[in-house]
Amino acid sequence: MSHTQAIADLNIPQFSSHIDELNLLLLEFQSLLETESGHLKKSNSAALTESTDHKIQLTDKIDLLLKQINRDFPSLVEANLHFFELARNKAFSEVSPSLQANIDKSMALSQACHDLNMANGMAIQILSNINQVSLQILTGQNETDANLYGSSGVTTQSKSKSSLGKA
Repeated sequence: MSHTQAIADLNIPQFSSHIDELNLLLLEFQSLLETESGHLKKSNSAALTESTDHKIQLTDKIDLLLKQINRDFPSLVEANLHFFELARNKAFSEVSPSLQANIDKSMALSQACHDLNMANGMAIQILSNINQVSLQILTGQNETDANLYGSSGVTTQSKSKSSLGKA
């Protein structure tokens, strides 16, 4: 079955409702990621921890809805194709302009969420690396010698391995 035939056989009102719901969830997810970014900038770890459960729940809802949207195209699921692949290939060009606009909005929101999530993930990884190096310096571990910057701006190996004392 072709993409065009699969779309012609599509239950448009149900599909449109699914896309509207997806856009609402993606907007909520985007807002959550922006909030997470703010917490990262302010080093608010308590708020980050609290938002993790909400993020997981929202991700699960989006995942379930995308599975439902993909089930709207049984013949394409058999061919291992998915909604976003169809949308990227402009397979929905025959639907109404308003539905096409909502599909385009889904694509844009999905990309924005992906980008924000990647940026937040990189920020968390950087903070984790900084914390790990700081702990290694403070505890005198020499597993990996930390490169530090001297007053001249040149990296120098940490040489002092003296303990700060014991509590």
